Amino acid sequence: MKNVSIIVLASIVVLGTCAFAAEYTKFSSKFVKHFKDCDRYEETVVSEFEGKQFTTQRQILGWKNGFCKYQEVIKAPDSEYQLNCTFTDVQVDELYAAMKDRSKEPEKYDLETFAEQTDLKTGKKQFVSRGTTTIKGNKAYIVWAKYQNNPYFCIPKKI
Repeated sequence: MKNVSIIVLASIVVLGTCAFAAEYTKFSSKFVKHFKDCDRYEETVVSEFEGKQFTTQRQILGWKNGFCKYQEVIKAPDSEYQLNCTFTDVQVDELYAAMKDRSKEPEKYDLETFAEQTDLKTGKKQFVSRGTTTIKGNKAYIVWAKYQNNPYFCIPKKI
């Protein structure tokens, strides 16, 4: 893709969650417009990072049970991940505002990391905080990473 500024790249596993290997994220104006109201929309973005090509398919699935459903599939040369996200209307507004932000100064953010853990008594799987990692990037990158790397909002799975 010719739009070099689009950099939502591969996901890498960081303590059991997905973390994105880019610092700057840009969304098409059509995606932003549809995301504002959680209207169904799909787009595919092809990017390159460290000499490897990645394909990201973004799908806004619409409102269901009061939540905006979103799905992202990231295909890397050696792996494929899917994120299934559920956002509240407040989170949709925050993500929308971040995508509209045009500031060029990168921000730093302490991103909480999680790991899946199984309760030995019940066998139930849960997520526990494993600390933080500092990320740096534009507003869209920071806000999307905050939600996409939190398993209470976006559940990653290797395909």
